[in-house]
Amino acid sequence: MAEPFTAGCQAEADACFSVEQPRQRRSGGGRKGVLASPEQKLLFILFYLKTYPTFDVLGATFGLPRSKACEHAHRLAKALERCLRTLGVLPARAIDSLAQMQALFADVPVLLLDATERPYRRAHAAVDRPADYSGKKKAHP
Repeated sequence: MAEPFTAGCQAEADACFSVEQPRQRRSGGGRKGVLASPEQKLLFILFYLKTYPTFDVLGATFGLPRSKACEHAHRLAKALERCLRTLGVLPARAIDSLAQMQALFADVPVLLLDATERPYRRAHAAVDRPADYSGKKKAHP
């Protein structure tokens, strides 16, 4: 996976520059970073996505300041996504119906779902709130 990831990193680096904002140095020029090899960069982003440490902990683990750990995490996540899309193994993000899910996972004998709770915005207007209320905490007769 290191070779496609290297290509993804290079594509992300090239995407940062345009006619309006050209490179100041040739590609590969300038100071060498702490994460020098593509394997180190891949380990960095996979470690971050697996454990989700704070940027302080991530920086201390890899010998980076907190701000650079944040920059690397965001930049390398885009490169990893580009790599997975190139390999054709990017996971589906939205499944609209049960039939679509059954078609996607037809050959999987046991399917385990892991979900993340997301905050739900309540309506501010009092007339709109009852439509969102589940009735869970109503008094029983």
